[in-house]
Amino acid sequence: MSTSMTSAGKKLVIIGSSFGGVNTAYFLQHALGKDGEITLISREREFTFFPSLPWVIMGWRDPAQIRVDVVQPLRRRRINFVHSDVISLDASANEVRTEQARFGYDVLIIASGAELDYAAVPGLGPTAGYTHSTFSIDEAILARDALARVLAGERGRIVVGAAAGASCIGPGYEIVMMIDALLRKARRRHHFSLSFLTPEPFVGHFGIGGVGVAARLIADEFAERDIEVMTSVKIAEAQQDRLVLATGAEVQFDFSLVIPAFVGSGFVRSADGLANPRGFIPVTPELRSSRFDNIYAVGVAVALPPVGSTPVPVGVPKTGHLTEQMARAAAHNIASNLRGGRKVDGLDLSGTCIMDAGDTGYYISAQPFLPPRNRVIHKKGKWSRYLKLAFEKYYLARIRHDLPSLHFGW
Repeated sequence: MSTSMTSAGKKLVIIGSSFGGVNTAYFLQHALGKDGEITLISREREFTFFPSLPWVIMGWRDPAQIRVDVVQPLRRRRINFVHSDVISLDASANEVRTEQARFGYDVLIIASGAELDYAAVPGLGPTAGYTHSTFSIDEAILARDALARVLAGERGRIVVGAAAGASCIGPGYEIVMMIDALLRKARRRHHFSLSFLTPEPFVGHFGIGGVGVAARLIADEFAERDIEVMTSVKIAEAQQDRLVLATGAEVQFDFSLVIPAFVGSGFVRSADGLANPRGFIPVTPELRSSRFDNIYAVGVAVALPPVGSTPVPVGVPKTGHLTEQMARAAAHNIASNLRGGRKVDGLDLSGTCIMDAGDTGYYISAQPFLPPRNRVIHKKGKWSRYLKLAFEKYYLARIRHDLPSLHFGW
């Protein structure tokens, strides 16, 4: 289906209120002014700064410190907010449906993120399983309390890892190093074993083939910290006190945090012809759906092919930084389609990661995000921990007040 857009005054509907949705709404409002009617639909009325969830797990941040109610900031920008869950999408009829209403659109931007595929591994997950995770406030609180109980004991076995196909493994690196730093500070590290299990072929792969020599730096860091590393791991099952691997080996734990793979949002998976088998949306460089010209996708909802082949599947990460770039590009291209103008490549992305290690940190930047690259930066130091904290505070203020976005690292 193809829908041409040649005039302003269109109905633009955005699904999702995280990095992709809120940023797309702001960028579109700046680009279109009063010409477009923008509606944002989300099951969540609060923006959560997800990069700080590992700090919540460690007990170093209160959940209230990393959340912002988005309703008033959006409405101040004349952006309609609908607090509801999208249950279906009829791309042929240009209609989004919630439990309460139907919303027609001229342009739809899907920034709904993804769902956690705990069902892929029996026993995985904090609700119906035996492992913890870090992709919501509720999950972080459960993990925080469980970790605190283990650390209060005399000894313990702590396992952090990721399931096959996981695409956001970075928080696992942070958490295992922060736990190590906490135990060393208390002079109790020798009473606890720390293991890191990953589907990556080597630590620091991150689903993108690594970033320069950063992989070697991280491998050395894990060796210095006596963190046992198992790579190319496929977890077959989680039991009450152990992870069973596809090889038949077992890894016992008292506390385990395993990052799951993602699948696309339910309404995306059920929309005929929109998504790939995993529920992610193939797009053109303009970030338009490959099939529906008036549907755009940004962030985790976008289908990105894996970087090369690996013995165990590893997904390409789609961080908040990448998502914001996609949001800016999608908004620009939508405005250009409405008003005329030059398009930009929304898949030409640069990546910046600030990773806390508890007693130090890493700053990693790659331009472009995927190899081969023009420029790579990797630095280590305590200063990067403070940079991450400062960026958290800036970003929450940005969401509250629609501040200009920062572009550093590329």
